[in-house]
Amino acid sequence: MTGIGPVEPYHPDETDGPHHNPAPDLLWSNSTHAEARWAALPRSRRRLLKALTLTAAATSAFFALRPTPVTQATPNPYPWPASVTTLHYEGRGPAPATFRFEVDVARGSPVTVRQVGPGLPALGATTTPPLPLTVRAGSPRLITVRISVYKCAALPPALDLPHLDLLISNKTAQQQQSFLFGGAYPHDLWTDLRSLCSPEPASPAPTSPPRGHPADLTRR
Repeated sequence: MTGIGPVEPYHPDETDGPHHNPAPDLLWSNSTHAEARWAALPRSRRRLLKALTLTAAATSAFFALRPTPVTQATPNPYPWPASVTTLHYEGRGPAPATFRFEVDVARGSPVTVRQVGPGLPALGATTTPPLPLTVRAGSPRLITVRISVYKCAALPPALDLPHLDLLISNKTAQQQQSFLFGGAYPHDLWTDLRSLCSPEPASPAPTSPPRGHPADLTRR
């Protein structure tokens, strides 16, 4: 620190005496005469410089110790559709090999579901209601997916984590997103696929006795 404030004219105090010579406005110096110059300053000037020095030190300490304000990141008003869209399994549908899902959008612009794929080349999928289906943030929509089998021999021996492939879009982008499912959906899907590929044989119709021959009745 080399100086504080503007240079002002010097007015000696009454206690300084009529023959007192003013000293230069010097707060700090490397000179060996610094102490002598400081002692030569009038008491009023020394009090003023001390007060200014303490004020400057307190101000510096305040800004040094003041915690840096934490700015919270605001949500992106234009998120990618895959980052705000979720798909929840809600159980079997009203017909065989149909499954109900809830499409939910967390925030941002509406998301449109344009395609739904079953995740395996041996399977096909159709939806109710038909696509495209637009879902607004905070207003989930139910969609029913009907799974069909093109070739039973191409099915895997088991389904661990079946998924649905959705083509979704909003104002930001269009994305292909795969949604994996555990829990009840793998069991329900595999049960229905086995039913489609290995239907139970029809029960034989009961045979009636030939005409002219009464049925064999057990005698009492």
